[in-house]
Amino acid sequence: MIEARRLAKRFGAVEALRDVGFRAPKGAITALLGENGAGKTTTLKIVLGFLRPDAGAVAVGPGPVGYVPDRPAYFPWLDGWTVLEFGRAGRNGPAGGNGRDFRARVLAAARDLGFDPALLRRRPGTYSAGNLKKFAFLQNLAAGPAILVVDEPYASLDPPSVKAVRDALLGLRESGATVLLSSHMLAEMERIADAFVVVRRGATVAQAGLREWRALRSARTGPDLESVFLRLSAP
Repeated sequence: MIEARRLAKRFGAVEALRDVGFRAPKGAITALLGENGAGKTTTLKIVLGFLRPDAGAVAVGPGPVGYVPDRPAYFPWLDGWTVLEFGRAGRNGPAGGNGRDFRARVLAAARDLGFDPALLRRRPGTYSAGNLKKFAFLQNLAAGPAILVVDEPYASLDPPSVKAVRDALLGLRESGATVLLSSHMLAEMERIADAFVVVRRGATVAQAGLREWRALRSARTGPDLESVFLRLSAP
């Protein structure tokens, strides 16, 4: 579960957030929507503990938290297997497992994502943008997070990879994980998300579950989430 309450954050004279609040429940996919500069990435960084809010609070848990950034980056001298092993070494309990079980889990996740395991012998910095994104998902899926935060889940992915990632996110939901996504791909979000949060100019302007969004859509002139989003995001 993730719960954000009245988050505010300034960077000098820039007010990035002024009143962001939402709840992302367990066993659901929540989509955080907003135009460029609305405050989505700042919100995710506060949820993850990378930034401290000037006001407000965040509750996250229980369980391990995973993160897939918009543009993943890794130490340039480490190969893929070493990066994954660091993640396993830093985790307690069954998610860490022994070396054989962990390797089997990695290979199974790589197969599901359409990621060539031979790439793990190379440094992630040499991967294509699409494979780098899939590697970030692989790193998290192998660890088995209870909570996964993803910034632009489909960035740099081709259509088969989009489907593979979509299936992986749906699988996490089915396993009871909390999934929070920030994305501009409204059609994909409408396809997989259970709840939507719209942020505009650093504040939450709407939050609703899928059934409520469908009712809201029927009250608008447009036929889809895009129309609702554009209406809510209009000045």
